[in-house]
Amino acid sequence: MIVENMLQTIEGLFRKANYEIMSFYKVGSKKNKFCFDLLAKKDDKLYTVKLFSNIDNVNDEMIKEIKILSSLLNSKPILIGIKNRYEKLKDNTIYVREDLPFININTLENILTKNLFPYVLAKRGGGIVFLDGRLMKTLREQKNITRKELSEELGVTKRTICAYETETMRPSEKIGQKIMKLLEDGSLFRKINVLEWNLRFTIDQKELFSEEELNEFESHLSEVLDDIGLSSYWYKKGVVPFKLSLYSEFRKDKNEIYPVFSGISDEEHKINTHQLQCLKMFTQLLSKKALLIVDNTIRIPRVLSQNKIPVIRINVLEKMDDENDFIEFIQESEK
Repeated sequence: MIVENMLQTIEGLFRKANYEIMSFYKVGSKKNKFCFDLLAKKDDKLYTVKLFSNIDNVNDEMIKEIKILSSLLNSKPILIGIKNRYEKLKDNTIYVREDLPFININTLENILTKNLFPYVLAKRGGGIVFLDGRLMKTLREQKNITRKELSEELGVTKRTICAYETETMRPSEKIGQKIMKLLEDGSLFRKINVLEWNLRFTIDQKELFSEEELNEFESHLSEVLDDIGLSSYWYKKGVVPFKLSLYSEFRKDKNEIYPVFSGISDEEHKINTHQLQCLKMFTQLLSKKALLIVDNTIRIPRVLSQNKIPVIRINVLEKMDDENDFIEFIQESEK
């Protein structure tokens, strides 16, 4: 309940800041296992938002899928944490795990409502701050304070003061606060724009198109897609609202078509309506194309004709000769 209440608060903060929002944490009765709880969009900026109770308990698979999805969608992850292994996350502080930034809800509120970005980067043994070295030197000289005098006040070496001013070294949060107090200027800290975090991640194409732990239906579907000339990446851990992404390795001129996100219904002889609802929400916000691939034995209700996501049986895919047939099917389905 605490997590859901916090997610509602986070959603409210984005809406108040005029973001277009789609919520996935409220869809279905099961706990959301997606690698995002919200999609937030404003102008041409897209953010995938996820709340974590403990940022030190995030598994490698979740981290990997957050990075892959951010790369595929050209989006930025906004990861909110409640605590780490030792304590609650502090305000105005960025905690980095596997090159991904985590902040608390108060920091998010400051960013969205006051345009105040964090200035502390959490490290083992305490946080560090990003000082404006040139401004620090200017203020020190204006006050006729030598590097030696400032170093004695702070309890550091004169060489360390020089390193702060040239920004080859970052002071601890404690030292940074002392510098700000001595130089009497609150604008010394450089703000870290977590909304523009540089995600250092490159998708390994071999890994992207690998197929692991596929069941019999999925393996057959993968072979059919390969025969058509499509590449596929499977999501087996349930961290996104679709089962696979479809791409073309050859048709780079068809960026308006790809990627196509697809759900699958092959179990219990019925459509997975929860998956379909999530897929619809996802593609609506992103203006991406999607389809639902189903087994030949599944009955397709008439109500799905108004769904705006095409439903295709595996035997229809089997009859397609090449990628052009697939593209034609997608385009015809939009009419």
